[in-house]
Amino acid sequence: MGGAGGRDCDAEHVTCFDRCWNSAPPLTSIKWGSGKHHEYCTEECRARYMDCIEDVERASRKGSELRFSNRDGALDWLRTHRTEVAIGTVVVIAGVAFVVATVGSGALILAPLAL
Repeated sequence: MGGAGGRDCDAEHVTCFDRCWNSAPPLTSIKWGSGKHHEYCTEECRARYMDCIEDVERASRKGSELRFSNRDGALDWLRTHRTEVAIGTVVVIAGVAFVVATVGSGALILAPLAL
């Protein structure tokens, strides 16, 4: 899973578990390499994994909205970045929301966003 500065939550999860499993547990009541140690690492790394997923989702929501102070600025940016913008991206122009869409010819348009 990408996003959030290129974070790969699955890879981070594997690294977390490997690091935890290959280290002595912080609690002296847990024996290294035991079932309790495995359970501790699973729970600890699952919590970090879920935090990563939330960060990625938050970054993707934030990245799917463009803001401009006027229509001309928005249209200029869209013309210049037409290959980068995703259909469905929300564009806010002076507080009014539009969504990037296409017409039959494939041209990009800004359609008013109906809530």
